[in-house]
Amino acid sequence: MKKIALLLAAVLCLSLCLMIPASAEEPAEEPALESDGFRYRLLEDGTAEILKYTGKELSLKIPEALDGHPVASIGDEAFYNYKYSMEDLTIPATVTRIGSSAFAMTDLEEIEIPAGVVSMGINPFGYCTSLKTITVAEGNPVFYVEDSVLFCREDHSLVCFPNMAVDPYENWDEIEENPDPVIYTVPAGTEIIRGDAFGGVECLSGVILPDSLRAIGPQAFGFCWSLDELVIPDSVTEIGEAAFDTCQDLGRLVLPAGLKRIPSMLCYECESLQEVVIQEGVTEIGDGAFAFCSELEHVQIPDGVTVIEPSAFEGCSSLESVVIPDSVQSIGENAFAFCEESIVITCSPDSYAWKYCEQNGIPFRAE
Repeated sequence: MKKIALLLAAVLCLSLCLMIPASAEEPAEEPALESDGFRYRLLEDGTAEILKYTGKELSLKIPEALDGHPVASIGDEAFYNYKYSMEDLTIPATVTRIGSSAFAMTDLEEIEIPAGVVSMGINPFGYCTSLKTITVAEGNPVFYVEDSVLFCREDHSLVCFPNMAVDPYENWDEIEENPDPVIYTVPAGTEIIRGDAFGGVECLSGVILPDSLRAIGPQAFGFCWSLDELVIPDSVTEIGEAAFDTCQDLGRLVLPAGLKRIPSMLCYECESLQEVVIQEGVTEIGDGAFAFCSELEHVQIPDGVTVIEPSAFEGCSSLESVVIPDSVQSIGENAFAFCEESIVITCSPDSYAWKYCEQNGIPFRAE
C-alpha cells in the first residue's frame, strides 16, 4: 500500500507540473553599440548609457551624444582603472546618472557633478588617490558638497570623501613620519556612509561619527591605512561587508549595541587590531569577519550569538583566549584555523563549543 501511495503521489505531482505553463524565456539583451571607443547601450527613452571606454585618448572628453543619442547615464565601472589622463575630464550636462565605481581607480584630480545628476551608485570616485576637489553645479536638487566632501540630500548619506581633501602630505613617507593626527568629523544629521565612501583614504587617523548615523556601507573604510581607532555609535544597526578591510593601523574597534550581524570580512587583515568589543544583541559573526587580524589576543563573544561562520578568526596568530557562550550552535570550517597553537577556548562542559574543540583538537577549558 505504501508503494502504491507513493506512486499515486508521483503521478499527481507530474500532472500538476504538466498543467503549469512553462515560463516565457526572457528576451535576449541587445548587443552593445560602439562609437569612437565608447561602448554603450540605448535606454528605453532613446538616450545612451556608456558601458565602457575602450579608447586610449590622453585627454578624455565624454561626449554629449553618441550617434545622435544624448548621453544620460555613465554605467557601473565604465571608466574603472582607466590608465590614461583624466585631468581635463568633464561630465556633460546631459548626464542624469553616474554608476557605481564609474571613475574609480583613475587619476582624477577634480570633478564637477552636473546639475542634472540625480542618481549615483556606490562611490563613483573611490580609490582615486589624486582626487582633491569635487564640486556640484548650482541647481542640483540631490547632491551637494560640504568641506570638500560629497553628500546626498535624499537619503542623508555621505557619498565620497576625496582622498586628498584633508591630506597635508605629499607622499606616504611623510604620513608615516608625522605623528599629528588627521581627524574628520562627519556632520550631524548624516544617516548613511555609503559603500567605498572613504575607500583608500590614506591620511585619516580618525573619523568621528554622529549619533544620527544608522548604516555603514560595504568597504566604506576599506584600505584606510592610518585609521587607528573608531567608535561606532549605537544608532548604527547595519554595517556592510568588509567595511574596515585592511585598515592596517586600526587598533581598537567598538561595535554598536544595535548590530545583529557582524558582516563577512569586516576587519579582514586589520593587522594592528588588538581589541574588538562585541556587544550583546549580535547573533551572527560573519565569514572571515576578523580573519588575519594577527595582533588580536582576546575575544569575548556575548551570549546570544548563535553562529560563528567559516574562517571568522582564521589566521589570528596571536589569539590567546576566546570565550564562547552556550548560545552558539554552529561554528564553521576553519573558524580558528592557523591560531590553534596559542588559543584556549573557554566554554561550558558539553556545549556545542566544547564538542567543536574536542573534534578539532583545539585547547579548551570549562567556564
